[in-house]
Amino acid sequence: MAASIPLFGLPAQQDPAPVPPKAPAVVNDKFSGTVTELNADSVTVVQRVPARDAVSRKFMLDAQTKIEGKLRLKVRVTVQYQAIEEGQFRAVHIIVR
Repeated sequence: MAASIPLFGLPAQQDPAPVPPKAPAVVNDKFSGTVTELNADSVTVVQRVPARDAVSRKFMLDAQTKIEGKLRLKVRVTVQYQAIEEGQFRAVHIIVR
């Protein structure tokens, strides 16, 4: 882009600075409920709230997932997670209640 010609003694405007690349999503989303399905690479948690439909969410597990407590079926958990793709979530930290 060509530099602007100064008008009336005002300095020419500079081109705006380039926008930095988007930072990774902050991991602050939490989901609490009961474990209904568990295998080596994922856990499914169902959240039931009175007068509302149950919400089920599947979380991918990996080597970086931190688990506090013994994870098994029918336990209550709080999952701190990160959205990795549309409709897919990676568990970052699971606390068994």
